[in-house]
Order: sequence, then C-alpha cells, then structure tokens
Amino acid sequence: MKALSKTLGFLLAMSALFAASAAAATLALGSTSLSAGNASVTACGTPALTATRDVDNSGNVTQVTVSGIPAACAGETLSVTLVGSAGAALATLTATVSGTSASFTSFGSTISASSLTGYAFAVTG
Repeated sequence: MKALSKTLGFLLAMSALFAASAAAATLALGSTSLSAGNASVTACGTPALTATRDVDNSGNVTQVTVSGIPAACAGETLSVTLVGSAGAALATLTATVSGTSASFTSFGSTISASSLTGYAFAVTG
C-alpha cells in the first residue's frame, strides 16, 4: 500500500511538471512594445509666492497681486484663495501664468479687507 501511494505521488508530480512545461512552451519569448524610458520634468516651485492687496476708501479689496512666480511656471494655472477667519475661503481666483506676477481684480463679491486674514496658493498644470 505504501509503494502504491509513493507511485501515485510520483506520477502526480510528473504530470504537474509536464503540464507546467507545456504551458511555458506556449509563451512568446520576443518583445514588441514594452519599454522603459525617461523624460525631463521642469519644477515649478512656489515657496516664494507673496500676495499684496489694494484697498479702496470703503475698506474693500479691489485688487490682489501675486508676485515671486518662477519662470518655470509659465503656462501653468495659478489659483489664489483669499482666506478669512477660521480658514474660510472668501474667494478663489485663477489665471494662466504668463510672467513672474499676476493681478486679480474680479472676486465675484465684495470682500472687506478686515475679513481677509491670508492667502492660499496652488499651481497646477
């Protein structure tokens, strides 16, 4: 009985080996289009962006100017969010970068200079 189980185990192992070899024989050894490569990517860092605002006699923001935009950001989209108390977004402004500064004059609503506590910047492309 012990010899029979050893023989059956050997036959099963050999069958599995032949099945694996037959499956591997059907694989193509040539390659047609898979490849790797590299491409240069320009960095558009924004750590030095600053914003200034112009205020009218009523105390409302009339213009926001962002400066310090790196030349590598040309053609990218600059987003500036005017931030109020508790981090609330008062307005988000976007423009395509074409120089080292950008000015925004249309906010969608009147923004009081006293409610503006900061700016948040993002450059995407």
